[in-house]
Amino acid sequence: MLFKYKCFKFFLSFLVLYLFISVYRINNLKRFHFSTELRNKIKNLKNIDIDKKRYFNYIINYKGDSLEPEWEWVKNISFVYTWVDGSDPNFSYLKSKYNGGDRDVNSRDRSADELRYSLRSLKKYLPWHNGTIFIVTNNQIPKWLKVNNNCIKIVNHEDIIPKYINPTFDSSTIECFLDKIPGIGEIFIYLNDDFFFNNYVHPSFFFSDKFYPKIFRGNKEIINKTKVRYLIKENNIHYIYGASVYFTDKIIKKYFDKNFVYYHLSHCAYVCYQSLFEPFRQFFEKELKLVFSYRFRCPYKPITLYLYQMLLLYLNNKLPFNSRPYFKKKLANFKKYSLNSLLFNYSFELVPEEITKLFVKFSSINDDSKANYEKFNYLLNNRNILIYNFNDKYNSSKALYEFTEFMITRYPENTSFEKENYVNLEKMYLKKLNYVNETIKEINSNYFYEKKKDSQFKKMFFNEENLNYIDDYLEKKKKFTHFRNISQMELEEINILSYDGGELKDEWKWIENISFVYLITNENDDFLIEQLKYSLRSISIYLPWFIGTIFIIVENPTIDLSWLKKNNQHIQIINPRILVSKKFNHKFSKGIIEMYLDKIPSITEKFIYINPNHYFINFIHPRFFFNEEFFPKYNFDNKFNKEHKRIKYDEKAFYKTYNTIKKMFGKNYINYYRKLVDSPIPLYRDLFKPVRKLYLAEFSESNYKNFDLLPKYLLTTYNIYGAAQIYYPNFIMGFGKIRKIKLPTIKRDNTIKYYGFDIKSKLILNKYILNIDIDFLNNIYKIKETGILFLSINFSKNYDSCQLNQIKDYFKTSY
Repeated sequence: MLFKYKCFKFFLSFLVLYLFISVYRINNLKRFHFSTELRNKIKNLKNIDIDKKRYFNYIINYKGDSLEPEWEWVKNISFVYTWVDGSDPNFSYLKSKYNGGDRDVNSRDRSADELRYSLRSLKKYLPWHNGTIFIVTNNQIPKWLKVNNNCIKIVNHEDIIPKYINPTFDSSTIECFLDKIPGIGEIFIYLNDDFFFNNYVHPSFFFSDKFYPKIFRGNKEIINKTKVRYLIKENNIHYIYGASVYFTDKIIKKYFDKNFVYYHLSHCAYVCYQSLFEPFRQFFEKELKLVFSYRFRCPYKPITLYLYQMLLLYLNNKLPFNSRPYFKKKLANFKKYSLNSLLFNYSFELVPEEITKLFVKFSSINDDSKANYEKFNYLLNNRNILIYNFNDKYNSSKALYEFTEFMITRYPENTSFEKENYVNLEKMYLKKLNYVNETIKEINSNYFYEKKKDSQFKKMFFNEENLNYIDDYLEKKKKFTHFRNISQMELEEINILSYDGGELKDEWKWIENISFVYLITNENDDFLIEQLKYSLRSISIYLPWFIGTIFIIVENPTIDLSWLKKNNQHIQIINPRILVSKKFNHKFSKGIIEMYLDKIPSITEKFIYINPNHYFINFIHPRFFFNEEFFPKYNFDNKFNKEHKRIKYDEKAFYKTYNTIKKMFGKNYINYYRKLVDSPIPLYRDLFKPVRKLYLAEFSESNYKNFDLLPKYLLTTYNIYGAAQIYYPNFIMGFGKIRKIKLPTIKRDNTIKYYGFDIKSKLILNKYILNIDIDFLNNIYKIKETGILFLSINFSKNYDSCQLNQIKDYFKTSY
């Protein structure tokens, strides 16, 4: 009996000891990354006082348990994500209007479900958070996200970004308006969707002991102008950040400290004060014009988040102020008149590089599998890294599979925000990955990194069998997504352009009196002039709403237009000599006449420039010329990047024009060529004068007969690249010669407040516009079959008399 008692006592003691060791080991596993080595690093940090070093205990001892009473306030803080899915046809179509028609998905827009796994990491490693998560998007919702949950709110760009600054495709602009999010708190935490938490995070990671937000800084940047010039020239989206650093540093030296030393903005969670965004926008109003006016990232833009932080640091005397008297006065006036009287009571704690690198890691995914292995392995075994990011720099499918496999195995615990079909599919494939159970166990052991060599790690992770599973998983996941190949906007346009000639809605009544302009030059042959008759008839038949004036500019007074009614109130014959200045010798080219179309007496603010070889063949809704906001629609063909090796004679003017435009606006800003489709062009009257000022300076007045640039390209590109932004005409976009030219003046009595534009998609062009330059007779049958709305015919080919008679018969029959 005694023996049994001793055995039981020994067993009980052993069990208690075992449980104690197990609990200790579990706790140790949760924080094994905070090794003695890390603690010694913190202990030996220079320039950090003892109290702040003690404060690190909050961070390194936190295991996901309850917060201390003084931290209760942080539980309801808001988190803000910016997110985009570039594969969405609505997004790619909208973006293509501003980037030359490119609808391809690039690495800045591509989504590999980073947001999904970032949210998983947030919910797992910040268990104290009960606040709202805002996802700021361009009218998109992640396909895997449950929309009927109370924790996440979708915020569309149009709800926070001012009209005409939106749409934007640059996160720097979006970040400047996060304070406009409805319901956002005074203090919020901003994250990119490719940021991930790697272990339990105490609020003291984000806030100081006085509850001030922390600003994490990275390594020091040595500004090298030669390198910056190279980055600008290359204009590689992955490396232009280096040039932006230069311009950011330049602004800080200008306003605050001419001896400023630049330390990089760490890729970390950013704590922001909501009420300080408006003062920030006011202070840097001049610099932000460039940011807001250009809708994409570019090397000339400063890093707006960095400027926001620096303003607050200097205003609160956190950094020494050493600038010129002018800017000291500006700062003093800003302090005096700032809208926010509390601005100068806020503060930040600046976290230096030596601390930042202990907890924050910058990473990227590329096509180098070995490099990816090393990054994943490092993050798995260094949980002292609390937050990291993965920039998207890959092109291969294999890299996507590697990244996906890492994400679904690193963060396998789904959140309540996710749709069940997505979760179930992922779980099914997670079980198939042949190393998961074994590896995850080993990852949670303290000796994993030392025991597993790189070759063994590769065998467990990302082997061919597993990558095939991931490939299959992604293909099945696509089936949940019901993306069309056509955008919603294009579908709406197709519906609207199916117009039966009925009465227009009230918002389109203004277009009834719009002007049309034809130009008949000495270069036009008799046959083309005869076609003017049929072009005019096509307007009369297929634009039943039109009651305005048609101006016909006739260069040669001997041209026979006897078939026109002289007393027709809707048609006026114009002599080009009344348009072009009398001081010229009248030996000017067709291009010069086109540069002065705005001088036509009583021309409307918007008008349509049309050629005699243009014909409407079905009823035309005004949306054929203008979009829903009444902006002109330009019809451009596909872009191309290089000149043809052998330039045809009739293409010389095109390339000369575009190369002149590139010099004016900057080669990096306009880095491709794009031809206009032969079709009517709606134009702004008021943009002619500034375009003349820019380009006629290239030619002397006595040399206007040799003016060989193409005004249609000068006008449309000036609108697209210079004027279509909210600050025009006081500020004009462009990075070339245009930066040194005095700004144009615009009449203030006009009704146009914003010179917007639109560009028809290739799908719409192909569906409704037909250009015929050869074999006209065989193309006639296509016209009736396809529902084409507009037809242009190039008669440059030498048709014989029999063919010409057949063509004439077609027009006589059709009109």
